[in-house]
Amino acid sequence: MSRTKTLSSDFYHSSSVFNQETESIFKNEWLWVGRSDQLTTSGSYITTDLINYPIIIVRDNSNNLKAFHNVCRHRAAKVISNKEGVCKHMICPYHGWKYDLNGKLMDTPKFYANDDFEKDRHSLFEISVAERFGLIFINLNKESKSLDKWFGGFEKIVSNYFTDNLILHNELRFDVHANWKTYVDNYQEGYHIPLVHPQLNRDVVWQEYKLENMNEYSVHSVPDRANSNQPGSFGWHFPNFIFNIYGRGIVFQRIEPLKPKWCRVVYNLFRPSDVDAEDFENKEGKYQLEVSLEDQKLIPEIQQNLQAGIYNEGPLSKKYETGVAYFHDLYLTKLNLENKK
Repeated sequence: MSRTKTLSSDFYHSSSVFNQETESIFKNEWLWVGRSDQLTTSGSYITTDLINYPIIIVRDNSNNLKAFHNVCRHRAAKVISNKEGVCKHMICPYHGWKYDLNGKLMDTPKFYANDDFEKDRHSLFEISVAERFGLIFINLNKESKSLDKWFGGFEKIVSNYFTDNLILHNELRFDVHANWKTYVDNYQEGYHIPLVHPQLNRDVVWQEYKLENMNEYSVHSVPDRANSNQPGSFGWHFPNFIFNIYGRGIVFQRIEPLKPKWCRVVYNLFRPSDVDAEDFENKEGKYQLEVSLEDQKLIPEIQQNLQAGIYNEGPLSKKYETGVAYFHDLYLTKLNLENKK
């Protein structure tokens, strides 16, 4: 572990830092935004907002995924306002400009274009998109590395737990009054388990919590106690993609930056198709919710203190907080601030 202290507190509430993160990190990394099972037929689509960018993801007539900025090339209205649905074409509700499922401009009804207007140059702005583990990822930087290269060895680790018979159990969403890094910091260590997560502490030997940090991801492992079939492995990939193993299923998690002092935490719980939904909910589902709510009680209080002007930085444990140190070093590298303390 090269770093021995945390980031300074201004990184957790500064608007200028948040804007820099948007430009240097979230516009260049692959980000999980949806699930493949939401787009099963040609013309099916979902829309979402990502760091204040409205996005369309649609299945084209060749069953390929396409992603676009949800911005009409005429006067910048949203081309699609609904959250999800099925369409043959994408028609802007403002003036009726029509786009095909590949984003190509097809029709501009009663537009009476000037002589310099070129319809072929007014397709929707395309975004890189790819699927993995039944999830949809996008990258706002068309020149960025492929999803395969971005995942690297992390894909093999997730594959050890992800099987084709997994189906969605449910989705949980929470808006949390905290900077996204405050939440990642909490995820990147098990030092807080005995005091914050009593049930989890009964199921694992937290003193033997281990982390392996490499290639922009961290792999967490902790031994189960006797007669426990609960968590033993977790993983985080920079900046905000996470998997958790709870008993018989797998949980994918992301931590979305909303504002300098707000983030959204999204969980998708998957269970084996042969496991009863009620049985899974009573065990793994309740377990995930319990751990999440315990964190959500604590993290906003930390955020409040980070922005109060009293605390600036703190020491990091060389045994239990190597994941936090790795995250902070990687984060500063991405922002080209390696020497910032």
